[in-house]
Formats: sequence, structure tokens, C-alpha cells
Amino acid sequence: MTTARVLNSFLVFALTSITALAQQITFKSDADKTQVSLGEAFSVGFFIESNTDSYTIDQPMKYPPHKGLQIVGEQRSQNVSYINGRGIIEDGIILAFVAEKEGKYRVGAAKIVINGKTYTSKPVDVVVKGTGLTHNNYRSNTSQPVFLQSKVSKTNPYVNEQVSLSVKLYAKDLSYLNRKQNFRQGNLDGLSPKIVKSSPENIKQEIVAGKQYFSEEVARYYVFPQKPGKIEIDPFSVDVVLPTTYGAEAVEVRSNPVVINAKELPENGRPKNFSGAVGQFKMNASVDKKEVSTNESINFDIEIVGTGNFNTINLPEINAPKNLEKFAPKKRDAYKTYDTGMKGKVAEQTVLVPNYGGEYTISPVEFSYFDPAKEKYITLKSDSIQLNVSGSKNADSTKTLTSNKTSDSTILEKFDEIKNDVKEGKSGWLWLTGGVIILSAGGLFLMKNKNNSTEKEKSEPKVKPINEQKNFEAFQPKIETQKFTLVEKPIINSNQISAELEELKQKIKAEDQKDFYQLQENILCNVAMKNTNTDLANFSDEIIAEKLLKNGVSELAVEQWTLLLNNARQAKYAYGGLNQNLDEVFEATRNVAEELMRK
Repeated sequence: MTTARVLNSFLVFALTSITALAQQITFKSDADKTQVSLGEAFSVGFFIESNTDSYTIDQPMKYPPHKGLQIVGEQRSQNVSYINGRGIIEDGIILAFVAEKEGKYRVGAAKIVINGKTYTSKPVDVVVKGTGLTHNNYRSNTSQPVFLQSKVSKTNPYVNEQVSLSVKLYAKDLSYLNRKQNFRQGNLDGLSPKIVKSSPENIKQEIVAGKQYFSEEVARYYVFPQKPGKIEIDPFSVDVVLPTTYGAEAVEVRSNPVVINAKELPENGRPKNFSGAVGQFKMNASVDKKEVSTNESINFDIEIVGTGNFNTINLPEINAPKNLEKFAPKKRDAYKTYDTGMKGKVAEQTVLVPNYGGEYTISPVEFSYFDPAKEKYITLKSDSIQLNVSGSKNADSTKTLTSNKTSDSTILEKFDEIKNDVKEGKSGWLWLTGGVIILSAGGLFLMKNKNNSTEKEKSEPKVKPINEQKNFEAFQPKIETQKFTLVEKPIINSNQISAELEELKQKIKAEDQKDFYQLQENILCNVAMKNTNTDLANFSDEIIAEKLLKNGVSELAVEQWTLLLNNARQAKYAYGGLNQNLDEVFEATRNVAEELMRK
């Protein structure tokens, strides 16, 4: 029995020794190249070689020191080869490195613990020279498993020209694209960027340097250079979690830097009304009606449609003829940044109201922009618009002026006759005739001055009370500081204003929105007069705004009061209203009224 135990123990020891001798394990490092150009990536693999896969990794591989080098990719590698009929299993990790500047670099030794034993690889020395591949294309010529690339559609655009900036992630393994995280944007100083929402399905297969990669656009921008000269776009970066036999680690992957050399817009041929718009545009100008009555509103619409930089567009100003009242325009932006660029329009609507009947001509409007494709300035010009307004016409002084001109001519002719008679010696009746002519001239002169004074009084009618005037003339002053008359009320108290607010709320659902805006205007005027203790004769927007600020009303509340008041005035005469949410207008009016009543 004892002999059997000894034999068994000896057999186990012998088998263990044979197994240990048969199991051969090595750990080595291997570089694909030891001399590269600046910006070119190189790979270093760290491999476990064994004739069996029955070993145990006690501690995962510790990454080697790599001072001055950046890890830009990581890939797992497995391979089985046969040497002299014996199978060799190779299992490891391949790391891709890029140097930031030329010089000599060393990838240090990596360490790993297998079956309780520590294995160390040999360091790898690499020389990086400053010639060869550039930053813009080096990643397309490497064999790294994951890399990030930045690319612009144009490297020498004009200032304010639209330039596409795309950032793509490339990977040999499709699963790597799903392991990206923490995307970081590069520095875009000197550029006005607009982010594009990429399509959800934008993963493609591309051939890069003869090798197949999966690519995904992780970001796209449209940038507009804001100054001429060199503009540098710093690298973008993203973390990619790369799984290996020894665990998983988030590796930072960085893109190449990009340089844009922006050109100044040419001075030659630059129009005076050019505001900086660069792109391709069209202009539309129209009115909603050409035949109206006096005090009836007209909507004049201007819109600029196209592609390019909409942030620099200033719409042309309308030159309205005399006696055609013009309100402040209302601007509307309707442009977006699409995959193909910034497109859309900028529109502006101006309300015009004729004071008198007659025929009016609205002069053409002009808009200028720079077309980078044609490399020249283009000016768009609309047609003139004719308006026919029915109603009482303005006083015409043509006949009086003609009569006065005829009288003046007659007087001059008489003086010439007298001058000739004197020369011929016919001065016997000179004193009588001359006296009559002088008296007549004096009388005509006095009549002329009187007529001019009468015409001036006719052209400047006296201000009438609100109940005798058109609403438009009462509530829309000719200039900002002109005073206007409101319905006079003996006392304005808080209960009255609260009742008017309740009535205003009821008018939200009314068919005619003008009733709503009329009452809104009255409320805003009443609370302002109550707060400032201002009488009707001294009411003007500018005076009231100054007094409100002096009474401790916040600047924001005063601005809101002014905005709501002007909006109410404009809405009363806008054709079809302003298409506003009256619930929101009511809430804003109530908030302002309550704020002014608290002070």
C-alpha cells in the first residue's frame, strides 16, 4: 500500500513536470516600422506566444510608457501558425501611435503576469522625421484600426462664405463605432459655426488607402470665416472603448488640425448698400393690394430667399412717398442649417396707411450681396409699385402758384415798358401810371402772402379730440415725441383698470381683433397716466417712459410697456391682424399693468 502511494505521487510529479516543460510561453513586442514621417502613425504589437491556450492571465497587460507619443488606436490580434508541424498561438494587442513633433522616441516595455509569472517585452525605438505625409492626409495612409478625420469643403473661402466642416470616425471593426463617447469640439475661434444635425443612418463603408473601413460622421458644421487671413481649427477628439482580452479601456482618438486661409471681400465694385451678405439669393417685393381707401392699411412684404450667410442680411428700407404713413417693420427669419448648407429666407412686413386719396408710387428697393461662385457683387432691384387711393385729396396749390407767377410776370413787363418810355422821353404820364402799378404790386404782394398763409393753415389742420378724429391719426403720432389726445376720463383708478383687463380677456375670442387691440391700447395708456400722474395734454411715449423709470419701474417693464403699446397700434391697422396668440398678448399686458399699478 505504501509502495503504491509512492508510485502514484511520483507519477503525478512526473506528469506535472512534463506539462510544464511542454507549455512554452513568451511575451514579445513588434513594430510595423521604426522610421516614420511627422504625422504618420505606426503600430506596435504586444503578443503572448504559446503552444497551448490553457494558460491563465493573472494580471492584464500594463501599457508601456510612451512619452511624446499619443495612442490613436487599439486593436486585438489573434493568430495561429505552424512551425515544423507544431502549432503556435499568438494572442495580443496592437497599439497605434502618432508623434507630435519630429525626433527619436521609445515605446517602453509592457508587462503581464501569466500563471503567476511576470513577463516583460522589449522596448521599441522609433525615429520621426519632419518630411513626408501632411496632417491633412496622413490618416488615410495608415493601417490603424480607429482614427478620426476633419475635412473642410474649401480651404481658401471668402470672408462670410459658407464652408462645410465634417468630422468622421473610421474603424475596421463596425462595433467600434458603437463604443464612442465624450465627443469634444475643437477650437473654432474666428469662425461663426452652425451645427448640423446629422442623419441617424450615416454609417457607410469606405475604401481608405486600399483598405476597407466603416465610417460615421460624428459631427458636421457650416462655418463662416469672420476675418481674412489664416484660421486654425484645432483637432476634435472622441473616446472609443476598445475591448481586449485583458479588459476594456477608453482611448482618446484625435483628428487632424485644419487650416483655412480666408480671403478679404474685394473693394472693387462693392455697392454702397452692401451689408456683408455672401451666398446666392433672390428678392421678392410685393403689396397685398394696390387699390385702397384713405386710412386703409397696406402690407408691403420684402423677402430674401436663397443659400448662404443669413446672419449678415439687412433688408432694404422702403422709401414711402409723402402722405403714406409707414409703421415699424416686422421681421421674420425662416432659415435653417441643413445637411447641404444654410437655406431659407429672411422676410419683413411693413404696414403702410395713406392719409389722403390719389396716386402713389413706391420706389424700387435694392439688395446687394457677394456671390463667391461668380466672385462678384450682384444687386437685386424690385419694380416700382403703383397705388390708387380713393378718398379726399390733399389741398392743391398749383392754381394759386400759377396765378401768382402770372401776376409777377405782368408786373415785370410793366416795369420794362416804363423803362423804355423813359428812354424815349415819354415821361408825361409816368408818375400817374407808375403810382398805380406800384400800388397794384403792393396789393398783389399782400394778397400773395395772405394766400400762402391760408394754404399753410389748410395743410396743417388743428388737432381734434379723439372722438372727432380717425383712430389712426389719434394713436399714431407723426414723430416719436408728438403729443396725441386720448379719451379723457376724470379719474383713473385700480378698480377701473382691473375691470378693463377683465373685459380685455373676454375679447380674446372676439371675431374682430381690432376691438381687442383698441382696448389693450387704452389700458396701457391709462396705467401709465395713473403711475406718472400725467394729464392727457402732456402724454407722449417718450415722456411717459422717462417718468416711469424715475418712478422706480424697472427698465425691462418699461421696454415691455413700449413694445406692447406699439404692437397694439400696429395691429389695429394690419390687414388680417398680426396672427398673434392673444392669450399670450393678454398675459403680457396684465403683467405690465399690474407692475405699473404696484409702483
